Parts: sequence; C-alpha cells; structure tokens
Amino acid sequence: MKTVYVVIDTETTGSEPLRGDRIIEIGAVPIYKGRVMKDLAFHALVNPEVVIPGHITGVHGLKNDDLTQAPTMIEIFPRFKDYLGASLIVGHNVAADMTFFDMASKETGLMPLSNKYLDTLELAREVFRNGSFKLGDLAQRLGIVEKPTHRALDDALVTSKVFLELARIMGGLSRLKRYVKDWRG
Repeated sequence: MKTVYVVIDTETTGSEPLRGDRIIEIGAVPIYKGRVMKDLAFHALVNPEVVIPGHITGVHGLKNDDLTQAPTMIEIFPRFKDYLGASLIVGHNVAADMTFFDMASKETGLMPLSNKYLDTLELAREVFRNGSFKLGDLAQRLGIVEKPTHRALDDALVTSKVFLELARIMGGLSRLKRYVKDWRG
C-alpha cells in the first residue's frame, strides 16, 4: 500500500500554546504517489476564542473580525482528524504545529493525533549542511517558484513542493523511512 503524506501548516495567535495561543487557520494538502493532490486539500479558518495580537495580524493578515463567524476548534478538530486518518504528516518545523494540535485535543476532549510524521526542517538540514532553513529560503534554494505567504494552505503547498524536492535529492520517498517518527505529544 502506498503511503499518503499530508503536508500541514497552521497559523496561530502566537507561538506559545501553553500560554493561551491558539490555532486560527489550518491548511493541509495530500501527496499520493509523489503527486501533490491540491484538489483534495483541507482548509479551515478557526475562531480561536482569544484575541489576536496586532503584531501577529501583521504577519498573516488575519484579524479578529475575520474569525468571529468562523467555527471553533470544537467543530474543526474532529473534521481535521478524520481528514488525516492514518496518513503520514509532513510539515516544516512540524513539532510546533503538532503541539498546537495537542492543545486542541485537550480542549475538545478528543484523543490527540498519533500519526507518524516527517519534518522538512530535519530533511533540509541533511541536504544542506548550512544556510538559512526558513521555508521561503529553502523554496528559493530548491528552485520552487511559489513563496510562503504566512497563510496556512499556501504554506502547506510550498512545503509540499519543498518536501518532494528534498525527497528527490535524497533518493526518493522510499529513502526517507529513517526520518519518520511517532508523535507522542
């Protein structure tokens, strides 16, 4: 059976879920048989039920008013878990996203994600011993035209292309097994 990879990205109210920061946007795009399946992407805006600080709005452009009518994580997290199924999660510095999903599981009363995962940041450090490892810099270094926009679905799509290019350089998706980890949040 072929592995289904799901490349994820989130936008949040800040970087510290244990201090009250929450997810405000989720983007995910599957990769199957080495192809990005953009038409099967998952995207959701999430009402974080906390205030988005102004300096954070400056990063992604999402304002409190943009999210007041959006569903809360209680509605979104079960749908996202169903969407992921048993797929292998991929993300850039993915542990940060997964930590926010752990908080979402606590708040919704659902079991946390237990998917296996790969981190494109780790792969990039294997391929490129030095230099910037920011997503945009990696995309440019790998010849990817699209640039991150600090919006979840756009950045998941850029990450998917970075992932596939890093996998190609490393000898193909089948060569990445040693980088697959179990999430135990």
